[in-house]
Amino acid sequence: MRRTLSALALTFLGALAMPDTLPAQDEKKETKVKITVRSWDSMGKKFLNPAEVDARRVELKGAVYFFVPGKQAIGTGKPRTGSEITDADGTVYVVKSGTDSNTGEYQATCEKKKP
Repeated sequence: MRRTLSALALTFLGALAMPDTLPAQDEKKETKVKITVRSWDSMGKKFLNPAEVDARRVELKGAVYFFVPGKQAIGTGKPRTGSEITDADGTVYVVKSGTDSNTGEYQATCEKKKP
């Protein structure tokens, strides 16, 4: 009986601690896109042949992220730091940092290329 009452009390206290509203899903915009990745050669002197890959584009709090599936993020399809990503609309982004994510995707943090 005590365990049941303790469990009910903890559940009630947990419900009181929850916020009244959940974070808005509008803050995170996610779309599937086809992108073209232009990577630099090992010397950083010229772009290698561009690679077209599938990706998820996520806009969150003003930042733009591209997530490329691990099977496509190989060779010139891996958007490393300094690479350029062009989306279907023709918008060009510069990769500021790239890391392997824990979901098996390659995550590229980008910003729009200045004209």
